[in-house]
Amino acid sequence: MAYYIVLPFGLIMSFIFCVLRRKGFSLQNLILKSISSLCYLLTAVFALISNPDGYTYGSLIIFGGALGLVGDILLDLKGLYKQDESVYLRGGFIFFLVGHIFYSAAIVFQTRMKWWLVFLAVGISILISFGNNWSAKITKVHFGAYRKIVFVYVIFLSITMVLSIIAAITSGFEKKYVLLTIGAICFTLSDAVLSSTFFGRGKDGSFYLFINHFLYYAGQYLIASSVLFM
Repeated sequence: MAYYIVLPFGLIMSFIFCVLRRKGFSLQNLILKSISSLCYLLTAVFALISNPDGYTYGSLIIFGGALGLVGDILLDLKGLYKQDESVYLRGGFIFFLVGHIFYSAAIVFQTRMKWWLVFLAVGISILISFGNNWSAKITKVHFGAYRKIVFVYVIFLSITMVLSIIAAITSGFEKKYVLLTIGAICFTLSDAVLSSTFFGRGKDGSFYLFINHFLYYAGQYLIASSVLFM
């Protein structure tokens, strides 16, 4: 029951944040962002309570979501405290990176995925990260001092997405894995937009900020909701 209360409440709060976030960084937006992120975490918690059979998968998703919540806060602190921007940005990368390890572990354990498929996902993800670095020259995105951490982060971000796609295909496109896959793709697209707003030029306007956070929360809520069906 609590799942069906916190989910719509969280979606409303997240949408309000997405609209207000277009105006830039502020303490008010940090608080709204924290509430929105707490709601997707609680969505996963109550989904697991409603479906205790998915204990291992749900627990790993909750840990990943908790790390994402911390990452969310750090990335907004980056905008509030410019003098420590590098520290907060690197911290955000690290927390989200570790969060994706938990998400990926959840998929592997839930599907009992064959190891050759896991290695295939890792290989594809490394190629995606190389492609991201190569395309930066075309899209005029300048990673600068963050090039190495961006390269590593994109690998782990992509692993979550590729594993979810493999899980959907090998399961015959079961609803729970399709839900997870759409969530992972939204998360990845969100980070693609975020990369442009952080490291690109002329792409930090209100439209890009809205799309970035809209895709991000859509992805997190879908991943959290997948716990209910495992």
